[in-house]
Amino acid sequence: MNITRDHRAMRNQASIDVASAGSGAPSIKLYAAQGGLLLAQRTLASPCGSITPEGRISLLPAAGNDLVLATGAVGWAEWCDGNGVPVAADTVTDESGAGPFKLAGTTGTMIYAGGVVVLASPALLG
Repeated sequence: MNITRDHRAMRNQASIDVASAGSGAPSIKLYAAQGGLLLAQRTLASPCGSITPEGRISLLPAAGNDLVLATGAVGWAEWCDGNGVPVAADTVTDESGAGPFKLAGTTGTMIYAGGVVVLASPALLG
């Protein structure tokens, strides 16, 4: 189904509103490709996103940095609301990959404990 830009923008704004709700800060949780271990979490701003001119979502990281919890190759991520409940999940790639969640400063998706979690162009193509 093809929807209009305005329809996409309204639908995506509702997703931002849902994810921005809750008692804590929304986040992106990064999980290992093998075994599903939580490797890192990136805290998001409040509200956690904005709508691009195309009507898509651009997630906004919080001002502070988050550190990688464990070393491993990231395979997928969950966008979680302020209560930690997943709103959406999808693949993670490096900046040259096609995944909606992209890691900056790395070739591939290997991250290392104690490093800083940086997201590049974290737009959801919803």
